[in-house]
Amino acid sequence: MEKERQDMLDVHCEATVDGYTDFIFINRFGQPQHQSTLNKAIRRIIRDCNDEQFLKDGNPKVLLPHFSCHSLRHTFTTRMCEAGVNVKVIQDTLGHKDISTTLNIYTDVTKY
Repeated sequence: MEKERQDMLDVHCEATVDGYTDFIFINRFGQPQHQSTLNKAIRRIIRDCNDEQFLKDGNPKVLLPHFSCHSLRHTFTTRMCEAGVNVKVIQDTLGHKDISTTLNIYTDVTKY
């Protein structure tokens, strides 16, 4: 078991996708984890956490809401906007062909 655990810690992502490397979410073969697999894991975590809250209290005040990899993408991009990252860099990172897509979705995130 300890050897298997050590082997898992030694897994590094060797893949390059659209020029990007060093992915965080990788499978046991060192390849980027597929979005649907991550979404399934997120749904399972949310379900288990919420079930635990219902077991503690039949009417819990706080439950985890549904979210997905796409939600994480929006959060990441919002934080880039708030940090003042150049919109062209954001466009490239997101893979938007047209900058108006980036601007239409994210221009209002820093207006308070």
